[in-house]
Amino acid sequence: MKSPKLLTFYNSYHQKNDVYSKPISDGNFTYFYFIKYFAKHFKGRYTVNTTVLDVGCGVGSLSFYLASKGMLVHGIDISTRAIALCKEVRKRSGLTHASFSRKVLDEIPEKNDIVICSEIIEHIPDEAAFAQMLSIKLKKNGYLFLSTPSKANMFYPMGIFAKFDTEVGHVRRYTEESLRKVLEQHGFRIEALYRIEGILRNVLYTTKLGFLIKYIRGPLVPLFHFIDSLFIRIFGPCNYFVVARKK
Repeated sequence: MKSPKLLTFYNSYHQKNDVYSKPISDGNFTYFYFIKYFAKHFKGRYTVNTTVLDVGCGVGSLSFYLASKGMLVHGIDISTRAIALCKEVRKRSGLTHASFSRKVLDEIPEKNDIVICSEIIEHIPDEAAFAQMLSIKLKKNGYLFLSTPSKANMFYPMGIFAKFDTEVGHVRRYTEESLRKVLEQHGFRIEALYRIEGILRNVLYTTKLGFLIKYIRGPLVPLFHFIDSLFIRIFGPCNYFVVARKK
C-alpha cells in the first residue's frame, strides 16, 4: 500500500539527494558492510543471468553497484523523487542492467536470485507479512541480504536513539533473537548474522557529524571500521546484517 503519509515522508527525505554519474566503488564507506559480506557469501558470481530485486532502493546506490558488476537489477521504492533520480542516473551512467519502478513489494511478480532489503524492515508495521513477501519474491535457495537497526547496545535503553528513530520512521529495532525469529518463521534459514556498526560509525549517520564521511576515503575506510569494531565489542552493535537463504 502506497501510503500518502509515507510518500510525503520519503519524497522529503530524498529531497537532499541529487543525480550522480557513476556507481559506488568497492571502497565505499556507506556500503562497506554490504560490499564486504555480499562478496563473501555470493563469491563473485556476477552475471546478467543473476536477477536482483532491491527493495526500497532509494537513489539506487546498491542497484547501480551490482548492475556495474553485470547483474540484472530491478529497484523499487515508493518515493517518486527517488525513482526519478534513479532513472536519470541510469540515463547518465548507461547502466542499462538496472531498472526502476515506483512499486511496493507485493506488486512485483518475478522470483529472483537475490533480494536486497537494506534498512527497510524496521519501517514496516506488519513485519511478518513483509518477511513472508520477501521469501515469495525469491527462488528456492535464493539469497536475502538484509540490514536493520539493533537495540542490543547499551545506548538504546537510555533513549539516545528515540528521537532519531521517530524522525526517520522506525517502527522497531531488533535483537538477534527477534530478527532470527521473524525470518526463520517466514521461509528463511539464516546463513550468517553479523553484528555491525559501532557507536562511532553510527554517530556519523544520526547527527550533524555526517559531513565527516566524505573525508574517510581509501585506506582510512577499513581502518575506521577496524576501530569501530572495537566499539561494537564494548558497547554492542547499532545494526545487524543478515545473509539468509530461502528454504
